[in-house]
Amino acid sequence: MSAADGAVRVCVETGRRLTFASALDWPGWSRSGRGEEAAIEALRAYTPRYLPVARAAGVKPPDPAGIEIVERFAGSASTDFGVPRRSRSWSASP
Repeated sequence: MSAADGAVRVCVETGRRLTFASALDWPGWSRSGRGEEAAIEALRAYTPRYLPVARAAGVKPPDPAGIEIVERFAGSASTDFGVPRRSRSWSASP
């Protein structure tokens, strides 16, 4: 499920060294970079891996052009180690 306008809902987790952009409605679609822009671009670049799965499931594929950041939060030492976490306020419903 994506936002009503077709955007991909994303949370951004920022540590001291790494930032993760994670698509809330697409499990496992999370990429890191050194800063928010780099993490979002890495997420966009990874889209082709999700297209066949979405099509096979009969779900509208994600549109990486429409990224909607719905949450930002501070990461921890785990973030800098390369392990994103989910926000406590995350919900599957828009």
